[in-house]
Amino acid sequence: MRKFLIFGMLILLTFSCKKENDKIRIFTCGIRHESNTFSTLPTTEENFNIARGEDVLKDHEWAETAEKEGIELIPSLHAYAWPGGIVERTIYDKYKKEILEDLKKAGKIDGIYLDMHGALHVEGYDDAQASFIKEVRDIAGDNVLISGSFDLHGNLSADFVKNIDILTAYRTAPHRDGAETKDRAMSLLIESLKRGLKPHIETVTIPILIPGEKGITEVEPLHSIYAQLSEVAKKEGLMDASVFVGYAWADLPRSAMRVFVVANNTKHAEIARTEAQNLAQQIWDKRAEMKLDVPSGSIDEMIALANKSEKETVFISDSGDNTTAGAQGDNPQVLAVLLKSKTKRALFAGIVDAYFLSQCVASGVGNEINSTIGGKKDKTFGFALPVKGKIEFLSPDSIMQTDRGAAVVDVEGVKLVVMKSRRSFVKKADFEEVNLNPLDYKIVVVKLGYLYPELRDLAPEHLMALTSGFCNLEMTALPFKNVDLKSYPFDVNREWNAR
Repeated sequence: MRKFLIFGMLILLTFSCKKENDKIRIFTCGIRHESNTFSTLPTTEENFNIARGEDVLKDHEWAETAEKEGIELIPSLHAYAWPGGIVERTIYDKYKKEILEDLKKAGKIDGIYLDMHGALHVEGYDDAQASFIKEVRDIAGDNVLISGSFDLHGNLSADFVKNIDILTAYRTAPHRDGAETKDRAMSLLIESLKRGLKPHIETVTIPILIPGEKGITEVEPLHSIYAQLSEVAKKEGLMDASVFVGYAWADLPRSAMRVFVVANNTKHAEIARTEAQNLAQQIWDKRAEMKLDVPSGSIDEMIALANKSEKETVFISDSGDNTTAGAQGDNPQVLAVLLKSKTKRALFAGIVDAYFLSQCVASGVGNEINSTIGGKKDKTFGFALPVKGKIEFLSPDSIMQTDRGAAVVDVEGVKLVVMKSRRSFVKKADFEEVNLNPLDYKIVVVKLGYLYPELRDLAPEHLMALTSGFCNLEMTALPFKNVDLKSYPFDVNREWNAR
């Protein structure tokens, strides 16, 4: 009998040791893009930045958290492109195929981390995000937990949400918590796996469609609402809460504001539902208060207001041509008004025109250039503007060969930054890269909506020019066909209740 007891104990000890030594295995992947369906410029393979293998894990808090917790990460492809037009199907299908093949080869896994944006739209797909996660789920099976991190400007459909277990979004706009959000998605996944949880998500879709510039979390009414999210997440049986402002420049049925509350399991679905409804109702009740948080108006009005300002420097957003929301960035409409009004001490940062930049390179620093700029990509709102000026700066050859090549041209007292590729000036280092200090100028024009955090903190004053373009801030002026046209602000008299 004693021999049998010893033998049994050895088997139990061996089994226990094996379990302790078995690492939790988490597969990671993502195709991250904010797709502007109004833009006529598709997002292609050359627009994507790709990371694979160990490169995925470098300098990321979420990867460090997993390592500290003894998790084995299996990184697949992580793809990201700057906001733009809808993604070409061929490249999306290529990336998706690679991820799915890697997942099939990964062996037994316990969880999946999705590094997403939430506003991806692909040529030929009704809902590429939903089809992607369904294929991931079909391969992984129902017992594998899937967690995802998202931009709060995402539009997640019900078909997408039914195949994900945990989701969490940024809680700041302008965004200050990207790394924190991704780390939270990973931490919640690890906690769920270690505790044996089966999370459940409750969703409330709010019939509101507003641009991000009216969904600032640093001002009321959303400031107080977003402040509640961390407290909701701490309630018994709950693990996270998110408010998605949504992405407005996507003419799709799923474009809207949403609230998501994640419960530990279905036993706590009722409290999750109640909390989601409570947050959603607060948003609906305050819908008319979600406005631009800075003075706004026509280009002429904003330039006049800036010139009258007592502030040494005033930033003006060229909001309709906002490249961080998918516009082309080559509309010279604000530049034309600056020149016509003979405004001095102005910095226009900047405009995308690779051909004009090549002419600057051919002419060289110190020489004049007489050409037209703009309207080469955006042929809907953009136009070719004749300019004559002196070339004052060219990026070093090593930079000029990259997408960050740029020139600075003095055009009648306006410093004009010309860029090779579509991007925006979002931090002080972007100006320093072209030997400029924005605070040296009275007026600084940027192709943004709201200012990104560093500029928001730096700018003495900020004005919003309501310019034309693929990111027009006036929702009712855009040619929507597929969104809910009974939602706010299309139907200001609509009645709705979250409960």
